[in-house]
Amino acid sequence: MKEWALEKVCVFIDGSNFYFSLKRNNRPTRVDYYQLSLALAGPDRQLYRTFYYNASYDKNHFPDKAKTQMTFLDSLDRTPFLELRLGRLVPNPTTGATEKGVDVLMASDMVYQAFRGYFDTAVVVTENSDFTDVIEQVKNAGKHVEIANFTDGQTRDLIRAVDTWIPLDQVLTQYAAKIFPAS
Repeated sequence: MKEWALEKVCVFIDGSNFYFSLKRNNRPTRVDYYQLSLALAGPDRQLYRTFYYNASYDKNHFPDKAKTQMTFLDSLDRTPFLELRLGRLVPNPTTGATEKGVDVLMASDMVYQAFRGYFDTAVVVTENSDFTDVIEQVKNAGKHVEIANFTDGQTRDLIRAVDTWIPLDQVLTQYAAKIFPAS
């Protein structure tokens, strides 16, 4: 009798998007990303890998912000099963800085990982509807895609594109003690 392997899950986190959605929903922004990923994968599936995407400050243009951000990025490097993937922040006279390369990096990784067969299900943490077409490509690779976001951050396009919606509000409440470490 053949024993079935657990379903493999990769979690893809749009870091900046997640951070601002936490703030908007009055949640702590200090997060244990391993525990978050385990909660999103659930007890009956295997967490294969977490991919965390954000943009890093250039130390030549933003020395103080780059130094502060380095502590956070170093903590991510110590997170089990997490791959830190960074775009860049470039100076912008209107907003101070603009993210570059993050969405493309996340999209290409999702498609690459799907077609290489590294996961059965992708859990995508974002409210960015620009990922709708990428989600369709991942599904075309024969993979399941779940979106995890807050109730107030749902977009019709994302909900239609995915197989399942995970209410992030509920996950964060249920696993708060593990996901939000004491300061």
